[in-house]
Amino acid sequence: MGSNMARRAEYPYNAPRKPWREGIMDRIAVISDVHGNVPALEAVLADIRARGIDLIFNLGDLVGKGARSDLTIDRCQEVCQVVLRGNWDDAFVHDEGEGDSALLWYREQIGQERLAYLDTLPNVHDFWLSGRRVRLYHASQEGVYKRVHPWRPPEVLQAMFDNTEFTGFDHPSPDIVGCGDIHAAYMLPMRDINKTAFNAGSVGNPLDMPLATYAILSGHYGSQTPGSHTIDFVRLSYNIDAELAEGARVGLPELNYYEIELRTAEYRGAIKRREREGQAQS
Repeated sequence: MGSNMARRAEYPYNAPRKPWREGIMDRIAVISDVHGNVPALEAVLADIRARGIDLIFNLGDLVGKGARSDLTIDRCQEVCQVVLRGNWDDAFVHDEGEGDSALLWYREQIGQERLAYLDTLPNVHDFWLSGRRVRLYHASQEGVYKRVHPWRPPEVLQAMFDNTEFTGFDHPSPDIVGCGDIHAAYMLPMRDINKTAFNAGSVGNPLDMPLATYAILSGHYGSQTPGSHTIDFVRLSYNIDAELAEGARVGLPELNYYEIELRTAEYRGAIKRREREGQAQS
């Protein structure tokens, strides 16, 4: 596994964007967990373009599961202003992979240059939006391998806003946190502490419903002045058959489980567990 020390992305507030207009909020597309699914990614990018959004922040897990991790890395480098490190990105670089034929297959497809790029990805991205401090990371404030589901106890959910060794201690505690990792979109207003957590869902491997999902943050980007902000979710159909056909063409590992996930949004781990239990009973 990679280092858990803080690595931060800083996309400048004054970076070139479409001219600001009075009364019109900036919009940021927050995408996550593309997992090598190019048809899903292209459907999402087309929707983002159609909405006139020119900022795309990516919460990581570019690779694995899908047919073309290599092309996904290239495309995300091309279109995303911020790309964060996910657990699959980290594992592909740092896990030994001994005896893991699937991991070795993906690494060969990706190649050393792209693996080196994955190793540079930061942990978090902090910015102001209409007077609210926003922090984005892949899974949680503890690291890329520590996920948080929305049904966890309040103290666990509230800890998502903590500064840690992983996030760094050089920025204020956020008012809004956004994450991915669990492949299921949600928004949790926490009235007791006046903060909000959201999950952007998954573009390429959604496990709440079989639609490519991403989030849109709206507000005045980079502004510490209090103002309006919104968090919206978008779900899109895409060409699942094309993704599966590409998986068959390239010899994708565990294509059978991947097809079930894409068509039904049921996690392969649950399917394998049922299979093991059935074998034990027979």
